[in-house]
Amino acid sequence: MKHPIRRRLMYLGFQGLRACAQTLPLRAVRLVGATLGLTAYGFLRGQRRLTQTHLVHAFGETLSPAERRRIARRVFWNLGQSALEWLWLPRLSCDELKRLVTSEGVEHLRRAIANGKGAIIITAHFGNWEIIPLYLRSLGFEGGVLARRLRYPEYESFLISLRGAKGVPTFTRGSFKEVATLLRANQIIGILPDQDMDSLEGVFVNFFGHPSYTPVGPAALSLLTGAPLLPCFLIREGERFRLVIEPPIPMPQTTDRTQALVMLTQAWSHVVESYIRRYPDHWVWMHRRWKTQPELTRDKGQATTSEQRPIAVKAPQSPPNLQPQDQAFTPLFIACCLSLVAVGGGCAKSAGPTATSSSPVDANSSATQADQQMSSFTLTGYEVDGTKRWELEGTGASIERDIVTIHHPDGIGYDLSRTAYLTASAAQVNQKNRHVRLEHDVTIHTSDGLWLTTPILHWIPDQNQFATDHPVRLETDHMLLRGRGARGLTQLKHATIFEDIELVLNPSDREALVGGDKHVTITCDGPLSFDYENNIATFEQNVHVQDPNGDLYSDKLIAYLNQEAHTIRYAEAIGSVRIIQQRHTAHSERAIYEPAAGKITLVGKPSLIVYPSEKGESPTLSFGGLSGTPAGGSSTPHGEVR
Repeated sequence: MKHPIRRRLMYLGFQGLRACAQTLPLRAVRLVGATLGLTAYGFLRGQRRLTQTHLVHAFGETLSPAERRRIARRVFWNLGQSALEWLWLPRLSCDELKRLVTSEGVEHLRRAIANGKGAIIITAHFGNWEIIPLYLRSLGFEGGVLARRLRYPEYESFLISLRGAKGVPTFTRGSFKEVATLLRANQIIGILPDQDMDSLEGVFVNFFGHPSYTPVGPAALSLLTGAPLLPCFLIREGERFRLVIEPPIPMPQTTDRTQALVMLTQAWSHVVESYIRRYPDHWVWMHRRWKTQPELTRDKGQATTSEQRPIAVKAPQSPPNLQPQDQAFTPLFIACCLSLVAVGGGCAKSAGPTATSSSPVDANSSATQADQQMSSFTLTGYEVDGTKRWELEGTGASIERDIVTIHHPDGIGYDLSRTAYLTASAAQVNQKNRHVRLEHDVTIHTSDGLWLTTPILHWIPDQNQFATDHPVRLETDHMLLRGRGARGLTQLKHATIFEDIELVLNPSDREALVGGDKHVTITCDGPLSFDYENNIATFEQNVHVQDPNGDLYSDKLIAYLNQEAHTIRYAEAIGSVRIIQQRHTAHSERAIYEPAAGKITLVGKPSLIVYPSEKGESPTLSFGGLSGTPAGGSSTPHGEVR
C-alpha cells in the first residue's frame, strides 16, 4: 500500500470490525460478511472484471454471460462471509466446530497416519479454507500449515495467532526441513499450492485446459518423505460446512524424479479443478492463475518430442490496474474486503517475467509412444445427417484387448437445447459397443447449470444415456438432491434416481440476507423421476416434506419446477396426505404445497385434529396458508380446512 495513512486507517478499521464480530452471533456475522462481499462486487470493478475474464478463460462458452455474473457475485459473497467468519473463529470451541462441520473421507487420513509417514493435505483457496486445519485439530490430528508471507504483515500475525490459539502452528515458505521433520513425526501439514507463484520452483500442468505454472513443493515433499498427498475441500452448505477428504494421490510408477514431480502435480491439480468445476463460486477467481506462460523453444535442427514440447495457449488479457476510485472506500470496508484479498486469494505478486518449462504436460499430442500406448485419445460419434452427437477426449490412453483406458477423460454430449460435459479421473471404453465406464470423481455439468456427481458412471453415448448404481448428487443454485442409483439422458432432461432420496431446497441470496432457516427437505424411499423438458419431478413411496412450519406426509408428491431457478414452484401431494404441526394433525386425499410461501391447501375431504393447549387457550393449527380453529375447543374437531 503506497499511502501509509490509508494503510493505517485500513488496519484500524480491520481491528474495529474484528472487535465487533466477536460480539455478534454467527448468523449476523455472515450477514455482514455477505453484505460487504456484495458491496465489494459492486465497487471493485477491476477485480470483478478479472473474475469474469478468468471464468471465460476456464469455461469458455459453456457458461452464459448471466451465469458468469451470477458466479462472480457468489464468489464475492462467499469471500465476504469467509473473511468475517475468520474474525469470529476465536469464539468457537472444538465441540462447536464439530457441530458446524460434517466430514467425509476422514478414514483416508486415518489410514495415512496409520502408515506412519504423516500426510500432506492439499487444498485450495476454496470455500473457507482456514477452518480445515482447525477442524482436523479438533478431531485429534497433530500438525500445522505451510504458508507464504503475506503482503501486509499486520494481517499475517492475525492468522498465525488464530491458528496458534487452536493448536495449529504456521510454517513459512522455506521451512522445508522443519516440515519434513514434522511429517517424519507422523503428523500432517496443510498446503494451498493452487496459485501461480513464479518465485517458487514449479512446472506447467494442465488446469482447465490451459498451461498453468504450479509449485512442485508438495510433490517434492511427498517424494522425499513418503507422505501421501490427500486433496481436501471445505464446502459451504447453507449454515454448515461439509469437509471432503479425497483418497491419496497414487505414487507414480517411475524412477525419473522430474517425471514423478510433474505427474503428482498434475494429478492433484486435476482433483482441485474437478471441485472448482462443481463449486465455481467457492474459488478465488480474481487471482491471476495463468499470468505465467511457457515460452516455446526449439533447438535448431532438433525436433521436440511430445513430452518435451510445452503447451502454448494465449494467456488471458490482464485487466487494467485498479484506478484510485476503485479503492476509495471507507476504512472499515477496505479493512474487510481488501484485507480479504490480501490475506486470501488476491495476495499474489503482480505479473512477473514469463517462465519457461522443459517438462510440461502435453494434453494434445497425437504421437503414439508404443503399440498399446497413446499420448492422447479422441473418439467421436455422429448423427445420420453428419452432425456431431458426442465426443470423448483424454490426455493419454492404453489399450488391452478391446478395452481402452483413458486418463483424465473429457466427454461432451451435444443437444439442441442443452449440452452436457462429462469429466472424471479415468475412463474405460469398450471398443466393441463403445460403452464408457467413467471412474472416480465423475461429474456431468450441463450448459444451463445442473451438476451431477457420482463415484462411477456408465455412459452409453450412442444412445445418449447414463446409469450408475452408486450414490449420486444433483445440484443447482437452489437445490441439492441426494440418492442412490440413477439412470437417464446424458443432458439430464430425463432421469430417475432409484432409492434413498433426499432433496434440500436452499434459500435464495435474498432470503439468506434476511436470515432465518428456510430450508425445506423432501425425502422418499424412491424412485424419484424428473422431467426437465416438462418441468415435473415425481417422488414416490413414503414421501416426507420437512418444512420449518411443519411436516407433510403422502404416498406421492408431484413437484412442478421453475425452469430458470431449477427449484420447486409448487407440489401436489397425493394419497394418505397427513400434515403434522406440533401435536396437531390434518388429513386429506390431496394437498397443494407451495414451499416458497410455506403454504398448503387441502383438497378433497380434509379433516383436522387439533388438541387444546395446556393453558386453556383456543387451539390453532397454523401452517402458512393452512389454519384451523375448532368450535367450542373440541379436542378432535373435524371439518373442511383451506
